[in-house]
Amino acid sequence: MASQESNLKKVLGLGDVMGIAVGQIIGAGVMALTGVAIGMTGSGITLAFILSSVFTIITILPIAIMGSAIPTTGGLYRYSSRLLSSKVGFFWMLLFILGNLTIAMYAISFAQYMQGLVPSIPMTPIAFGLLTIFYLSNIVGVKFAAIVEKVMVIVLFLGLAVFIIWGFPEVNYSVFNAKEMFPHGAGGFFTAVALLSFATGGAQVIAELGGEMKRPGRDIPLTIIVTTIGVGILYAFMATIAVGILPISDVANKPLTDVARTILPHPLFIFFMIGGAMFALATTLNATLSWITKGILISCEDGWLPKSLGKVNKKFGTPHWLLTVFYVVGLIPILTGLSLETISALGTGVLLVANVIPIIASSQLPKKYPELYMKAPFKLSKTALNIVVVLAVILLAVQGYLLLSSLSYKFMIGAGIYMVAAALYVIIFGNRLNIKKNLSFAEDPDSPQHPTNIGA
Repeated sequence: MASQESNLKKVLGLGDVMGIAVGQIIGAGVMALTGVAIGMTGSGITLAFILSSVFTIITILPIAIMGSAIPTTGGLYRYSSRLLSSKVGFFWMLLFILGNLTIAMYAISFAQYMQGLVPSIPMTPIAFGLLTIFYLSNIVGVKFAAIVEKVMVIVLFLGLAVFIIWGFPEVNYSVFNAKEMFPHGAGGFFTAVALLSFATGGAQVIAELGGEMKRPGRDIPLTIIVTTIGVGILYAFMATIAVGILPISDVANKPLTDVARTILPHPLFIFFMIGGAMFALATTLNATLSWITKGILISCEDGWLPKSLGKVNKKFGTPHWLLTVFYVVGLIPILTGLSLETISALGTGVLLVANVIPIIASSQLPKKYPELYMKAPFKLSKTALNIVVVLAVILLAVQGYLLLSSLSYKFMIGAGIYMVAAALYVIIFGNRLNIKKNLSFAEDPDSPQHPTNIGA
């Protein structure tokens, strides 16, 4: 039986993945979480964004290196399961599924901004409709989704440029003092930094698309580093405006709607709300659905889940059943009415903890695939790699703890029970299921993603 991975189409160029990465980064993070983070650290939000971007670069460097050395489909799952163990890899996958409750955050935030334009509009149907639209567009195919993404990203940048150009002359810089930057002390500041890792992170997800990229060894590290730095700078400008126009109490825990209404003429306010805020959220949702299924697709091939669940539509080259799984995961918070604060803290906290696993896996790359590591277009010395891995693990663990500990007890207990159940599942059923042995990065020896052929 042919691997379903072979039905994926190798169609993505550098422009496509740059668009996906930027669309992934700019979204709910800046549009929905800026206000939440202001509530935690006041005018310290600008410094929090800058520090979060620095931390993000540290935590995604190992992923960029693995993507350069061994580009593959479903990168983070494959790196975890091939460089560590199959059980560890699927444990990461189960945490990843829970963490992606954050899919709902994009749709809910979009509905909030639309409600800022039309106050009487109901939020739940709008959030439901947006998620459904991009679910269907990704069913049609990743190339179509990438084209839609690039168009929306262009409009998005114009919308954000309007906000920055009109806003900067109006900033009251006197708010940037110790009292108003750290109203809740170091704890509030670093919790905000951890929360904003959801905003500054995201570019690493293109490692999931290595099997659909034309030049993945070059494009994965280039895209990850360039887009993370560029968007981090953009965020610092936006954060300064967000907190320096209106009283901090008026913008804390709220979207950017009131700030935009204050600084922009009405036509530009409408353009920002649609082309900036709403497109930012839409591009992230669209980008997420383009890559989110890849790792679980490979876990189906490995035997952890039924192969039929990972079936790829031959006409469109998309895993329609897996897209449906994540569509349902995104619908749950929308239909149950979870708050953005809960969704963001729970989902981001779990993802931060989960990503400790692929980061640790990167330390094994020079040992298990020394030739591929040496030939990688982007790499560090072994010593430098190990230092970065240690720093990244510490940052991820601490930030994950800060977010999860900020939840109410019922959500903390629920997340803990889920993690324990996930661990027990892989321990108990890992020895009973028909899991493939001696897993490689591609099962087909003729595949360009097979380690023996990378760089050929």
